[in-house]
Amino acid sequence: RGCRNFCSRESENGKVEATSRLAVTSADQPSHNQSSRLSEIAMWGAFLSGFVSIFGIVFLIAFFALKAPTGRLNDIAVIVQYSLMLPIALAMYQILKPKRPGLSLAALLIGVPGMLAVIVLQVLLVTDVLPFANQIVPVIIAFLVVLAWFIINGALARSTDKLPSNMLLNVLAGLYVGYPFWAFSTWRRLRAPFQDQQPLDPPRHS
Repeated sequence: RGCRNFCSRESENGKVEATSRLAVTSADQPSHNQSSRLSEIAMWGAFLSGFVSIFGIVFLIAFFALKAPTGRLNDIAVIVQYSLMLPIALAMYQILKPKRPGLSLAALLIGVPGMLAVIVLQVLLVTDVLPFANQIVPVIIAFLVVLAWFIINGALARSTDKLPSNMLLNVLAGLYVGYPFWAFSTWRRLRAPFQDQQPLDPPRHS
C-alpha cells in the first residue's frame, strides 16, 4: 500500500509538471509565431525594397547625369522603399533586443520616426503640397536620422549573424547608394531560418 501511495504521488507530480510545461509552451507559442511572422514580413520587405531602390538610384542618376525627367519617379521610389523598410526596423529590434534592449530600443525610436518623416515629406513633394525649396532641408535631416539608425544597428549587429554588421555597408545603405546591397544581404540573412525549416520526409512503406 505504501508503494502504491508513493507511486501515485509521483505520478500526480509528473502530471502536474507536464501540465505546467505544456502551459508555459502554449503561452510562449503566440509570441514566437508573431516574431516569426514579423521576420517573414521584414524579409520580403528587404527583398522588395532592394529592387525598388535600384530603380530609384537609376532614376536619380538619369536625372542628374542625363537631365532626364525622372526626378519625380525617384521621389516615388523613395516613398515605396521607405515604406517597405518599416517592418525591417521592427524585426531588427526584435532580433537585437535580447542582447542590447536599451540601445536597440533607442535605434527603433530614432529609425521609425525618421523613415516616417521621409515618407511624409516625399509625399508632400510629389503631390505639390510642399515645394522643393521648402522640402529639401527637412528631408535631408530625416535622411540623416535614418543614417544614424543604420549606424547604430550596424554596431549592434556585430553580436549576431542574423543581420549585416559591416559598418561600411550600413553607412552606404544610409547614404542611399549602397542600399540595394544592404537590403539583399538582410533578406538573405532573415531568410536563413525559414530555409532551415525543412519538411519531414514522408514515411516509407516497405
